[in-house]
Amino acid sequence: MLYESGDIYEGEYKNGKTNGKGTYIHIDGTTYTGYWEMDKQNGKGMESWPDGARYEGDYIDGNKSGKGYFRWADGSEYIGEFKDNSIHGKGAYTWIDGKKYEGEWANYKMHGKGVLTWSDGKRYEGQYVEDKKEGYGVFEW
Repeated sequence: MLYESGDIYEGEYKNGKTNGKGTYIHIDGTTYTGYWEMDKQNGKGMESWPDGARYEGDYIDGNKSGKGYFRWADGSEYIGEFKDNSIHGKGAYTWIDGKKYEGEWANYKMHGKGVLTWSDGKRYEGQYVEDKKEGYGVFEW
């Protein structure tokens, strides 16, 4: 299917809607390959962007929701849970400088219990509220 916008869909349909396995290519080069249900991404899929960013994982009603892996164009990575296109739940984020956070997330922010380690050996284990250390924690140098 070639859309008026220039986007392309190739795959399975049911009752005139994308349903089953298929690939959608946006005019800007963003591509999704995976499963569809009633014109929405549902199930396992992979999305890639022209800048090199990539997501592989679960989709529910067109949103990244469930477990997945995201790699940004700069090389930073996240493996864990997503909800409504946001890092949300338990997971591990690794920055390109080697810093790593493993723990709980809410709306792309460290939120709840977690462990942050730096490449030079520093380590903080404790509570976070919206990316800030708050509550009980232990910082080691």
